[in-house]
Amino acid sequence: MKNILIALLFLTSNYYFGQNDLEIKILNDTIKKSSYFDQNNIVYTITNNSQKNYLLVLDNEEFNEDPEYTVEPFFIGLPDYYLYEKNTLLSPMFSFGASKTNCHPQFDLSSEEFQKFRRQFLKEYDEYEMKIAYRISKKIIIIKSKEKKTFSTKVNFPSYMGRYFNMENSKDYYFQVSLQNPQEIMFRYYSVLHNKDKEQQFTIFTGQIYSNKIPLIYKVYNNP
Repeated sequence: MKNILIALLFLTSNYYFGQNDLEIKILNDTIKKSSYFDQNNIVYTITNNSQKNYLLVLDNEEFNEDPEYTVEPFFIGLPDYYLYEKNTLLSPMFSFGASKTNCHPQFDLSSEEFQKFRRQFLKEYDEYEMKIAYRISKKIIIIKSKEKKTFSTKVNFPSYMGRYFNMENSKDYYFQVSLQNPQEIMFRYYSVLHNKDKEQQFTIFTGQIYSNKIPLIYKVYNNP
C-alpha cells in the first residue's frame, strides 16, 4: 500500500510539469506529397528544457492509427498525428477493412529474457498485462536535463493504416505530431518504469505534448 501511495503522489505531482518541460518539434520544413503511394519520413526531436531527467514511453516505429486519438495500454508510446486545413482540425474516417493496423507485438514468451521479466513482476500483473509491461520496458526512453533526442517515423497520406482523410490537391494543409503518456497507464506500470534505472533520478512524464505545425503540400497527380 505504501508503494502505491508513493507512486500515486509521484505521478500526480509530476503531471503538470512535463507539459512545459518537454518540447516536441518537427524538423521537416514542409511535407510534400506528389504521388498517392509515397510515404513521408517525419523527423522530430524531443527536448528536455528542464533541470530534471525525464522518463517517457516512445515507440517511433509507426504512428497510432486509432481515429479517436485514444491510447490503448498495448500501444502506449505510439506518436499521433493531426491534419489541419488552415486552422481547422480534420476528422479522419476509419476503415475496419484496412490492410494494416497497429497490431499487438509478438514476443517469444519462452525466451529467457521474457521469463526472467515475468518472474520479476509475477505478483503485479496477470498474463495479459505482463505482455503490455514487457513491451513498455522495451520502449522506455530517458532524456536528461537539457538533452535533445531525434526520432523519425514514416506516414502516408491521405490514408495511413486504418485512418483516412479526404484531401484535395493544392489546399492549405498543415501537419502536427503529439505524444501522449496517459497518467492512468503510467501509474499502472509504475514498477516497470521505475525499474529502468534505479541508480538514476528521473521524473516520469505523464500527459500530452504537441509539436509545431508544418505545411503539407498535397499535389498528387494520381489521386484516385
